Amino acid sequence: MAEKTKIELRKDGIYVVINHDAQNVKSTILRLVKHYQIKDVDFIAIENAIRTKAEEQKISDNTDVTPRNESIEIEVSEDKMTASIRFFEPVFSGSLLTKDEIIADLNANGVRFGIDNDLIENIVRDKEYAVWYHVAFGEPPKHGVDGYIEYFFETKKKTLKPKELEDGSVDYRNIDLFEVAVEDQVLAVSHPQVNGEDGINVLGKAIPANKAKRAPTLPKGKGTRILPDGVTLVSETSGRIFYMDGRVSILPVLEIGGDVDNTTGNIDFIGTVIVKGGVLSGFTINAGANVEIEGPIEGATIKAKGDIMLMKGVQGGGKALIQAGGDINANFVENARLYASGNINANSIMHSSVKCGGVLTLIGRRGLLVGGRIVVGEKISAKTIGSPMSTVTEIEVGVNPDVLDKYKEAVEEIEKYQIDLVKTEKIVDNLSKQDIKQFSDTKKKMLMEAIRAKILYKTKINNTQAKIDNLLSMLNKKNGRVEASDIIYTGVKITINNAVMFVRDDLNFASLYNKDGKVIIGAHS
Repeated sequence: MAEKTKIELRKDGIYVVINHDAQNVKSTILRLVKHYQIKDVDFIAIENAIRTKAEEQKISDNTDVTPRNESIEIEVSEDKMTASIRFFEPVFSGSLLTKDEIIADLNANGVRFGIDNDLIENIVRDKEYAVWYHVAFGEPPKHGVDGYIEYFFETKKKTLKPKELEDGSVDYRNIDLFEVAVEDQVLAVSHPQVNGEDGINVLGKAIPANKAKRAPTLPKGKGTRILPDGVTLVSETSGRIFYMDGRVSILPVLEIGGDVDNTTGNIDFIGTVIVKGGVLSGFTINAGANVEIEGPIEGATIKAKGDIMLMKGVQGGGKALIQAGGDINANFVENARLYASGNINANSIMHSSVKCGGVLTLIGRRGLLVGGRIVVGEKISAKTIGSPMSTVTEIEVGVNPDVLDKYKEAVEEIEKYQIDLVKTEKIVDNLSKQDIKQFSDTKKKMLMEAIRAKILYKTKINNTQAKIDNLLSMLNKKNGRVEASDIIYTGVKITINNAVMFVRDDLNFASLYNKDGKVIIGAHS
């Protein structure tokens, strides 16, 4: 391998020894001339040597030069985790740096940690100039790991939407609603936090590790217990696993072999209720978990903190109430009130009052939504909405009904507080105009109580107004949509985020949404 291009001082002048196989020969020579600070340079001789490929060329007669020792440049990275050096070659027999001198230079420039002595020793033996070498390395912090709860069951809410079969019917039976636990089954384990270790940069400054958070408290609910180890949650008994509001409960299952009628009476049960028959008019089921009913429902009341599955459907006669803290799945619903904090899925809903916090989906052969008032938080998806008879059907989408109800309650509250405040202020004003020195103890007490009530009502008004503002922001966040894969008939009133449209002509394969305060009709995708 040819020797690299270099400068040599000889008795009669300064020479350049040239490696023509290297790239950028001319720029290399000029760089060396500048680095060596050579005077009286014959640049024409340099050009001729490059052109003729001379192995060496005298470039200056000046031999009055000052030797310069080898030197280094030190650079510390922006994050202070790496220090690097590069060497500048000695000039005219200047001395080379030793390992100890390099380390001393690093220390003098503040680099005190993570210096790789062996690496520097190797670089001193075999170095290249103008090349950066990383010679010191900081130690990054070992960040802690937050404590956490490991669950041994599915905590995410299952999608309970029934499956639509090829023939257009809907399978309400093969839906895995529940997970079952046996006695002493491990439900959750708390893993403690792992504390981190501080790091240190090349300047010797500590880099703090993040502080790991403790694991949340074990989510002990009904029917569970914590083992003596303090970190394991197990079931106390066999039953359905119910995960709600951040707690795990094992709730028993009550199974009714036939109808809910005079033989059973009303059902009020802490866990899940399964009814193999139907529910007759006038009877009530109130479940702390889920409800599953295989038979028809008349004018009954069904309430569940979890989900409700109605395999046949509801013929409510205007009296039925179906209310779920989760989702509702039903074959059909007619003349009933339907409230679900989650989603609602049905083959058809007719002449009913519906409040749905999530998505209302009409599936199956009919996919029909007709009659009544329907308030849905996110989206309505159906085949047919309304009827050829122009049945009045009022739809409001993009407003969470739970939030809307809370908003209405808060508005009523603040109006009441404002009326009470006005009455109280009148009492305070009237008493304040009188000579307080002449007041009896009873009258003084009346004034003090009125002043306290005035302050209380003002506080309540401020707090309620803040609540109203928060609820309004929640109401305005939704962007509702109504979709019909077949037809939306005349007579349907559709409100999407306060934009209103009355359907005057039948709409086919339509998708409706709000844009700039107007209901826009698009094609169903």
